Amino acid sequence: MKKILFVSTRYPIPILGGDKSRAIGIIKFLSKNNKVDFLSLISTKQKKTSNLNFCNNVKIFKTNNIIIRLMYSFISVLKGEPLQIGFYYSHEIKNYINKVENNYDTIIFHQLRASQYLSNNFRGKKILEITDLQSSNYQQITKTVSLLNPVKYIYELEKFLIKRYERKVAKLFDKIVFISKRDVKEANRIMKYKKKILYINNACDLNRNLFKFNKRNFKVIFLGNIKYLPNKYACYKFVTEILPKLILEYPKIEFHVIGEINYFDKYKLGKYKNVILHESKEKLAYTFKNAICAICNLNIATGFQLKTLTYMSYGIPTISSLISIKGSDFKKNKEILVYKSNENLIKCILKLKNNKKISNNLSFYSRKAIKNRYKWNKTFIKYSTIV
Repeated sequence: MKKILFVSTRYPIPILGGDKSRAIGIIKFLSKNNKVDFLSLISTKQKKTSNLNFCNNVKIFKTNNIIIRLMYSFISVLKGEPLQIGFYYSHEIKNYINKVENNYDTIIFHQLRASQYLSNNFRGKKILEITDLQSSNYQQITKTVSLLNPVKYIYELEKFLIKRYERKVAKLFDKIVFISKRDVKEANRIMKYKKKILYINNACDLNRNLFKFNKRNFKVIFLGNIKYLPNKYACYKFVTEILPKLILEYPKIEFHVIGEINYFDKYKLGKYKNVILHESKEKLAYTFKNAICAICNLNIATGFQLKTLTYMSYGIPTISSLISIKGSDFKKNKEILVYKSNENLIKCILKLKNNKKISNNLSFYSRKAIKNRYKWNKTFIKYSTIV
């Protein structure tokens, strides 16, 4: 039995994003045979819950106020580091880890921004659960955002700084874990540390089958953190370009969005016809009831989209953009439908709205895929070998 410290910059409860779900999955798995302590930043608006009772110990530090976070971000840029490094910096966490690090055999840092808390003195195993290759993600974002949008130039700067930072931190860790073969391939080219880079796929619990075909089903589901730009873009694209055409065919069709969202987007998205917003995943069973399908319609995507696994684990027929499943081993048209254009996406939704056989087959084979290839115990067995 080893003593492991898991360091995150986001408190994982409530589980409203793929990164949080993966963090919980790793901690739960490793806790079965090891003592795992959890250390995290938490928003001043959030409350620590008792839902992490599988951890040996939980230590939480409040985030800085927004003025201090922006100041640290500016300092990061002056030092040639990404904005997000300063934005998630905590002097208290840095000091705490320095004091307790020698109590642990292994420290796992969750995502790139947590890597700043690794000290030069730690002699145990150092693992960076980087999840996605952020430089690749930012590359896609900068291509998408308009030249007239000032945010584009912030992303351009961050893309440059992140790429440098990824190369820098690669030297410091024993293992760097990605969830996508596509990102592993690109990371091998950028970081040049092939022996350190490891692919550990995402996973999901097999949940109760919530799908029941009915021609009166009326919901299209989207699950994800809407504060995350690719998810936000995907939602706005759907409500402006896809949903109006579906409503012309079936006026009762609704678009249900589940996930964290800021006040502005909550107000703006909520004004669109037949759009329903849910900020909690606690009532997924209720929200998934009467679903036609669920979608992963991202045009900006790296890593592996956990939302697709979540949909499939409940038996909800799933439709994905081609870029969202690149590097995955989903069987197209058997476990998941894949589209290449707006017109193609509309046809896929209408097909599932009206075709009982196709919908039921997708539901059956998607759950079978989760059971056979994407369960936590099967996927995270590699973690046992590296801690």
